[in-house]
Amino acid sequence: MIEILGRLLVSLAVGLLIGLERGWRSRDAPEGGRAAGLRTLGLAGLLGGVLAVIGGASGVLLVAFGLLALALVLTVFQVLEARATGNASATGVVAGLLAFGFGALAVLGDPVLAIAGGVSTTVILAFKQPLHAGVRALSWPELRALLVLLVMTALVLPILPDRTLDPWAALNPRRIWLLAVLIAGVSFVGYFAMRLVGRRGGLMMAALAGGLASSTATTLSFARLVRQQPPLCGWLAAGTLFASGMMGLRVVVVAAAVDRSFAVQLLGPMAAFAAASFLAGGVLLTRRP
Repeated sequence: MIEILGRLLVSLAVGLLIGLERGWRSRDAPEGGRAAGLRTLGLAGLLGGVLAVIGGASGVLLVAFGLLALALVLTVFQVLEARATGNASATGVVAGLLAFGFGALAVLGDPVLAIAGGVSTTVILAFKQPLHAGVRALSWPELRALLVLLVMTALVLPILPDRTLDPWAALNPRRIWLLAVLIAGVSFVGYFAMRLVGRRGGLMMAALAGGLASSTATTLSFARLVRQQPPLCGWLAAGTLFASGMMGLRVVVVAAAVDRSFAVQLLGPMAAFAAASFLAGGVLLTRRP
């Protein structure tokens, strides 16, 4: 009983979280002038949880029926709101359905997953203006580069064999392609980081992030950038040093997860290596391109 009550409270909390953003966004609307706000979405999340409790482990049909009924109700009120305000949007309906779904998930599945979904949904809803502004500012070459990176990662990488194909056990297609994906990813992150915070800060952000994944890929990516933008050679060299320093710290963390005593032995040399890399990179970073 206590466990069920806790799961229902999670259902309500997730719905209220999503409803908080919806209510805040339409806070200037008159009372009764919005299709779904804080209370409606909070109750939608709780409704999903209650129907999941009533139906039990085999109550998928009951939950599905409740979802369809809620979709119909929200759609009707959304149409009425659109007629009154002249602003047609399906976001409110989708948010309500997600609140209901996460509420059911909190009871039938993993409450932590439901909370994560609710938080992710709220973040996406709250960042409406920055997301729309980013889409408007995105050029076709940038969108094409993003799509190519996604194809490389999500479509090509999983189907490549994870085994060596040569007699010397040196050529592993998946690992080779993974390195290509990392290089492209570092370049992509660096490009957009430079757009956001300037060339110097963007390069350092890409270097630190790339060092956590692969300092080798970061080095190769920055080497390609040097050919395209020779004046940035000093800053790119600094970024390579920063990535190498991050790699040293990453080695210690990975070693600690396997053998703490070995990690303690590595800590001194790797910390010195990282400090020297960061210091040298900082010196190069102070120079003008």
